[in-house]
Amino acid sequence: MNGAVKTAEPAAAAAVTAGPAAAVTSGPAAPVTAGPVAPVKSALRRPRSLRGSLTLVNVALLALGLILAMATSLVGVWTILIGQLDDTLRQDVQDVRASSSPSSPASASPDPCAAVPSAVLHRSAPYALLDSGGRVVRSCVRESDGPRRNADALAASVSPVALADRNEGASVRLDGEVYRVGAQRVAGDGILLSTAPMAGMMATVKKLFLLELLVSAALLSLLALLTQRAARRRLRPLEDMVQTASAIAAGHLGSRIPTAGGSSEVTELRTALNSMLQQVETAFRCREEASDQVKRFAADASHELRTPLATIRGYAQLFDKGMLGPEEQERAIGRIASEADRMNRLVEELLALARLEQQPQPQRRPVDLALLAREAAVDLLAVQPGRPVTEAGALKREDEPVPVLGDEGLLRRLVANLLSNVSVHTPPEAPVTVEVTREDEAVLLRVRDDGPGMRPEDAARIFDRFFRADPDRARRTGGSGLGMSIVQAVVQAHDGTLRVETGLGEGMTVEVRFPDTRLTA
Repeated sequence: MNGAVKTAEPAAAAAVTAGPAAAVTSGPAAPVTAGPVAPVKSALRRPRSLRGSLTLVNVALLALGLILAMATSLVGVWTILIGQLDDTLRQDVQDVRASSSPSSPASASPDPCAAVPSAVLHRSAPYALLDSGGRVVRSCVRESDGPRRNADALAASVSPVALADRNEGASVRLDGEVYRVGAQRVAGDGILLSTAPMAGMMATVKKLFLLELLVSAALLSLLALLTQRAARRRLRPLEDMVQTASAIAAGHLGSRIPTAGGSSEVTELRTALNSMLQQVETAFRCREEASDQVKRFAADASHELRTPLATIRGYAQLFDKGMLGPEEQERAIGRIASEADRMNRLVEELLALARLEQQPQPQRRPVDLALLAREAAVDLLAVQPGRPVTEAGALKREDEPVPVLGDEGLLRRLVANLLSNVSVHTPPEAPVTVEVTREDEAVLLRVRDDGPGMRPEDAARIFDRFFRADPDRARRTGGSGLGMSIVQAVVQAHDGTLRVETGLGEGMTVEVRFPDTRLTA
């Protein structure tokens, strides 16, 4: 029964007509909204950290929900209490109707105040009995009771006729107190205005507001604390990623993100980043190795070229100064020619390696690998007639070609370098076996000698450029240290594989495996 609110005091009417919200906000909640604007804006400034942002969002959402819940509960309680007061006022009127006579209070009834029930008479709240003209029946006003002297003010604060017709209640303020007013027709055309104080109800609502405010503050504080802890635990993998990135930036390329904890998304991100870091480290190591290899290559190449150039220059100076006799001149010319040939071979091998690096995919056509191996074995016998050379596999049958797809010139150089390596680094009487066969869907070229072999640490570097297991002996015999590097480059250019088996005093076996032409045709 919420009706219009009217009051004799304009200032009080403005406060009461605002309804429950105005009554509530006039209490302890008012200091919360007061104060300078700048500190509030500073407090609501968006934090920089993700953890702070998550905390602020969670707290803001919960605060909004709590505000809505508080408003709903306060309005509901206010409505229930107002209804209870209106029920009390209606009960007064029912008592009047039960005891009143059909006569009007102003003329027919000998005692107009008899229409006022005893419950209203003994109540400290003001009341008023009006006649049919809307005037207060003065005989019912007891001057000895202070609150009842407000009958005129009570009648002036509301519209009794309209209030009685609507059967509603209204809230008014009299002498600084707020009352709930009910108007009912009694004793003919008379109107009874009865009131009930609202101070207790307002106190109850205020206590409820304070309780909800305290509970809300506790919940917001708890949520902020739990969000901070949960965010710190959830965001710890990101902190680990930052620390790992900082360590890598400082030069620790082996640092990785810890794999413990985190959600499935974080685990996937961690795995991807660790894989990327592994690839970056591998690429960086390869780059360093390539850079070191280039530096070593340049140093070795300059050294290899410097030695024959120094020899040629020395003999040229001796010729120029006439310090050589006829026999010494002939020997000097021979040394100059041999050193020039050595330089020429070195430059050709360097150019061959450069071409293989620039064009890793040579022009391919069917080449009889057995024929190339047979011709290389004949060349070896021409240079070293006393060396035992054994032809095995397809080399025994000249009418059985073993074709492979490749560049004939490169494959011929590969076979020649393998046999040249045998002739240079093994004694002339050491046996050698050259074999070409088909095995496991591949074509195999195998060169095996019974020479001194190599130590494992030397065998691991056999394909390095300018590497020599015995530098002094190799230089005397004319080896440049590039032969096996060229072999490896040719094999890689033809999609083959290369394997070396050796041991000190056990000889050495070099096995080259090419794809079978019959399978690729």
